[in-house]
Amino acid sequence: MTKIVIELGPQEVMRIESILMDNDEQEALLFLKEVLRPKLREKGSSSLDSSKSTGIQT
Repeated sequence: MTKIVIELGPQEVMRIESILMDNDEQEALLFLKEVLRPKLREKGSSSLDSSKSTGIQT
């Protein structure tokens, strides 16, 4: 897997800081879904293809 650099704006950094200060698990998951996933897909990360297995057995 190649390295991907993701840029975060000031609002996104403040949101992360808030999540960490509040220890807010639900907001952290929302941040991953709403902010990081789209940025990863924008960078062309094929590893996030929902049709592909991660290799992790659950």
